[in-house]
Amino acid sequence: MTTQRFTGAGGPTSERNFRLYTSEPETNVRPKMRHWFIFTAAVLIAFFGMIYSRISLDHSAFVLEELQEKIEGEEARHWDLRLEVARLQSPERITELATDMGLVYPEQRADLTVPGVDIEGLDPEYRWAQLRSLLSAQP
Repeated sequence: MTTQRFTGAGGPTSERNFRLYTSEPETNVRPKMRHWFIFTAAVLIAFFGMIYSRISLDHSAFVLEELQEKIEGEEARHWDLRLEVARLQSPERITELATDMGLVYPEQRADLTVPGVDIEGLDPEYRWAQLRSLLSAQP
């Protein structure tokens, strides 16, 4: 603030306090506005970031729920297929189909002896290897 003398039109000279405004802004106003602008921008960025993260989480939850429903459907299908396999492997069913095709149990049992394979005391793996070599040699 500056003090200047002002003479009125019909009165004595008096001192009045008044401000002179110039075209240059005060240095204290601009930094305060800059801080408010930065603070507001940071709050807006944080707000929209939280909204984006919430949307991402919700989207992930929907995808996860959809995958869970697919898993439950495939598990139900798995158990249905296992039940079907058990039904198809049932000895009663196989016996019935075999009899319909004319297959019967033999009346006499015949033992087959393969020379060189039925040696007692040998390792079973070695015996299987011998049997495979004999079978692969046959035309």
